[in-house]
Amino acid sequence: MTDQTKLILIGVLVVAVAIIVAIIYFNTRKANLRKDIDDLNVRFNEIKTVPLAFKLNKAQAMAKRNEQTAEEVKVYYQKYEDAQKHIDQITEMIENIEDSIAGRNYKEAREALSIVLENINDSEKEVNAIDKFLEQFAEEENNQRENSARLKESFRELKLYIHSNAAALSIALEGIEKKVEVIEDLFSQSEEFMYINEYLSSQECLMKIEDSIKELRLTVSKLPEVLTDTKGVVPTLLDEVSRQYALTRQRGVHTEHLKIDSKLEQIKKVLNEDVRTLSHGDIGDTIKHNEEIKNELNELLASLERENEDFQALKVVSDKIANLMNETRGLNAYVAGAYKKDKERFGLEDMESFLSETDAKVKAYQAEYIALNQDIAANDKAASVLKAQSDELITKIEEDKTVLSKYKATFDKNTTDEQRAKTQLMKLQVVLNEVEVKVLEYHLPTIANSYHDDLIRGREKIAQIKSELKEIPIDIEKLNKTLDDTIDFIYKFYNNVNNVVGMAIMVENAIVFGNKYRSSFPEVERDLSKAEFSYINGEYTKALTMAISCMEKLFPNRKETDYLENV
Repeated sequence: MTDQTKLILIGVLVVAVAIIVAIIYFNTRKANLRKDIDDLNVRFNEIKTVPLAFKLNKAQAMAKRNEQTAEEVKVYYQKYEDAQKHIDQITEMIENIEDSIAGRNYKEAREALSIVLENINDSEKEVNAIDKFLEQFAEEENNQRENSARLKESFRELKLYIHSNAAALSIALEGIEKKVEVIEDLFSQSEEFMYINEYLSSQECLMKIEDSIKELRLTVSKLPEVLTDTKGVVPTLLDEVSRQYALTRQRGVHTEHLKIDSKLEQIKKVLNEDVRTLSHGDIGDTIKHNEEIKNELNELLASLERENEDFQALKVVSDKIANLMNETRGLNAYVAGAYKKDKERFGLEDMESFLSETDAKVKAYQAEYIALNQDIAANDKAASVLKAQSDELITKIEEDKTVLSKYKATFDKNTTDEQRAKTQLMKLQVVLNEVEVKVLEYHLPTIANSYHDDLIRGREKIAQIKSELKEIPIDIEKLNKTLDDTIDFIYKFYNNVNNVVGMAIMVENAIVFGNKYRSSFPEVERDLSKAEFSYINGEYTKALTMAISCMEKLFPNRKETDYLENV
């Protein structure tokens, strides 16, 4: 092979390699471009598959309840349309890239791909922002559905409770079942509104359901107690009032002022209306009415009991008034007489006006008492009113009686104290005379000088009492003090003299007893002589001690009392 031929072959080979390399290069670029386009399509499809339209429709439906939110949804609706236009543009741009690739214009396709990628990034941000905004409405929808499920469970429990307590709900059960049906209808309406994306209407239904369940639960929880009151306690109390009312009228007790007939009629009317309300499954004001009715019926029972008691007490009270008036009248007469008799004697204060006023009061009480008895006999006034009038009259009479009693006690005390002074004066004179006689009778060899002084003083005190008794007016307080001092002084004087005389007699007897042993015992002679000397000197205690000491020597085993008894 010639050199020229070799060169031609080498040239052909080089061209072939160049062609192959070019083919491989363009195929590689096309493959890379295709891969980038495929990746771009994946991202683009993710953007396009976001259910913005579905979420936007729900957002528009739910935004109806709030004007501000509705405006925000409008703004995002415009953003949604802009995003859709952007997506359409991207779609068109991707189609142009496909055309460029088909025309082997890879450079142009690569440049367009770069632009599309930027647009997809922007579109992705737009779609994510819109989706994030719309997601809150989806969350709100979920919350609404969860709330609906919670209410259904609460309603199920409530129906179970109603079924379990059907007997306790009695007459209200039919009305309660109607309320249950209404709540069930509201649940159905809520589901229908939610199905057609009327979330506002559905939410309104759920709010009504929640309020209805709460109200019904409260009703069924209180109904047993309310029914017990309305169908049991109140009617029983009403019957008791009617029975007591009938018995009271049979006794002839005045009851017209209590207006029991009209009150019972009104109570029955309210009670019947409450029963009708409860039969509809409603409590209404029944609880309040029951408390008011029970209070009123208890007040009527108390009023009837009071009227019966006062009716029975009127006769006793009337007799008490009569006795009080007699006592007061007697006291008034007594005080008037005592005052007239003793006013100068005891220097009493001027009571003419008081006695005249009291006399007028007694006469007025008598007139009031007569009128009161006439009302009692007529039985045209409430016994409680007559009893209150009687008690008031008793209080007034007792007040005057108390005052008169104090005056009587004062006058009686003056008279008693004067009489006591006169009686005690006689006794004191007798005691003083007895003392003087006793001293003279026993011929005591000597007596204390104070005896004569005390005797004179005692006579002076008696003379003072006599003087004070003659005074006009008598000073009772001064007289009592003088009398008490005199009694204390004279009786002490009397006791002292008695003791001295008794002591002297015992000494005399002891010496007489000891005289039997004088001749036999020199010591007895000596001791008795000393005792006699002390006796003559008036030392009676010393003399008695010596005489007893002498006897103890004679009889050492005997007690002192034995000597005195023998003496």
